[in-house]
Amino acid sequence: MAAIQPPLLHWLIAGALAAGAAAALRYGFRAWREGRLIEDTPTSRIRSAAQGYVEFSGRSRVPPDAPIKGPLTGIPCAWWRYQVEELRSSGRARRWVRINGGASEAPFLVDDGTGQCLVDPRGAQVFPHTSDVWYGPDPWPEVRIPAGTGIFGRVVDALLGGGYRYTEHRLSPDAPLLAIGEFRMQGGSFAQDPEQQAAALLHDWKNDQATLLARFDANHDGVLSAAEWDLARAAARRRVQADGISKPIDPGVQVLAEPGDGRAFLLAAADGESLAWKFKVRGLAGVAAFIAAAAACAWVLSGV
Repeated sequence: MAAIQPPLLHWLIAGALAAGAAAALRYGFRAWREGRLIEDTPTSRIRSAAQGYVEFSGRSRVPPDAPIKGPLTGIPCAWWRYQVEELRSSGRARRWVRINGGASEAPFLVDDGTGQCLVDPRGAQVFPHTSDVWYGPDPWPEVRIPAGTGIFGRVVDALLGGGYRYTEHRLSPDAPLLAIGEFRMQGGSFAQDPEQQAAALLHDWKNDQATLLARFDANHDGVLSAAEWDLARAAARRRVQADGISKPIDPGVQVLAEPGDGRAFLLAAADGESLAWKFKVRGLAGVAAFIAAAAACAWVLSGV
């Protein structure tokens, strides 16, 4: 196989650097835009929030009938994400390979003191309260509570533990939470056309002919005339109207979920100001990486 000539090698390196620069610039602008979006989205109160893109600041709550626990640690939480990695060798190279993982899809609540809103975490970018990393000899950890904490503990675990690394991120229950996403109503019943409701009620009355005739057969001939049917329809309308006044419509469930228009869906153990700053730092890092890659690309091309 012929060796790659230096000019061709230069073009390949320049192409890779150009692609990296474009990816870094796209990442930087997206992160900066999301940081500005967080700053520009005012905090709403759940009780009075309008449907649409909103920001809630409150505390995470776990529904009492649906406890949530981290799958690796068994620690109660509002949300979790985990992965298990195996240390594999190829020649002299060693690398961690993900062999298992997942994220919680169970809904939980955010409570801001004025009301509660159900959070559907699917598709969210989450900044957790707690992250644990530890090591062991098994594909699934036998020790379900992390033995080491901090950098020192992780080093000890890595030396003594074995060839598997376990990582679990969690949103803690009853902890401060910033939630940004699309606020909407799900489920609930809606008012029907009163005439349709009256017709459905009249149809039910027809199933009990004896009671229907006793109520509306004025001349007792065993058949309802046109005038008597009009009386029955009027009675059905009055019944529908009375039920509509006495029975409120079920408003459904208030849900915060992933926006359908591609805007950010964020759940964070932080306040809005610090979270916006994190995204802006990411944006600056992306722009810096773009400048470095573009400069390197220009340098390589100058030698072609």
